[in-house]
Amino acid sequence: MDIDIVKDPDDVKFISNVIRSAWHSINIEGQFIDTVRSMIYHGGFVIIAKENNEIIGMSFSYPGYRNGKTYLYSHMTGVIEDKKRSGIGYMLKMKQRELALNYGYDLIAWTFDPYMALNAYFNIEKLGCLSRTYIDNFYGTMDDGLNNGLPTDRLVCEWYIKDFKKPDYNEYNIINKKSRLGSYEITEGIEYNYENPAISIPYDFQEIKKNSMEIAMDWKLRLRPAFKKLFGLGYAITHFDKKTSSYIFQKVDLEKNIF
Repeated sequence: MDIDIVKDPDDVKFISNVIRSAWHSINIEGQFIDTVRSMIYHGGFVIIAKENNEIIGMSFSYPGYRNGKTYLYSHMTGVIEDKKRSGIGYMLKMKQRELALNYGYDLIAWTFDPYMALNAYFNIEKLGCLSRTYIDNFYGTMDDGLNNGLPTDRLVCEWYIKDFKKPDYNEYNIINKKSRLGSYEITEGIEYNYENPAISIPYDFQEIKKNSMEIAMDWKLRLRPAFKKLFGLGYAITHFDKKTSSYIFQKVDLEKNIF
């Protein structure tokens, strides 16, 4: 018998077997709803966007704690498909920020896929977040439409909601070479330049993934060490230039990275 905390994210999915047996339940969706209700009662909150009495967007967050620091962890923020790019996601995050300040938080954190350019621009540039942490296969294997077939690598997003101001940037140097293989963007190699470094990602990673899982995997395997090397040297992602689909790295005067 071994009693310990979960270390392998793939082990989490097997908890559902225990839930079904212990509570004589096959309705895992119902268990998720119960969990969310409990988290709301104990300090988390769910924000919803309603239009004509229909819930069209939501944001779910709860207290987080790592390495001596308490923060708000934003687990999910989403909008129904036909309302995306309508500004609702931004309004949900602004409401989340307002509530977090009222609760006494100065930091909201979450994870996002490093290779999704629209999310990168929204998180890093529009909201003003930064990132200093790259995690391999954070969720383990997932079978949803956005994540199936590839490791679930994530950047940890840090949103300092009080007084932090990111430095501006002018020029930057993209360290990975991008070219085209037919209609697909590929990345061929890394040439490290530590003067205003940047990493460029595909404009549409899902399109690459839909047509060539091999090329999509190659992007992740080539860029993983580049992200980690720059973070290890004390750089943070501070901006995202959507014209070149590039993360811009700078050194910032900020408290120790807790993630």
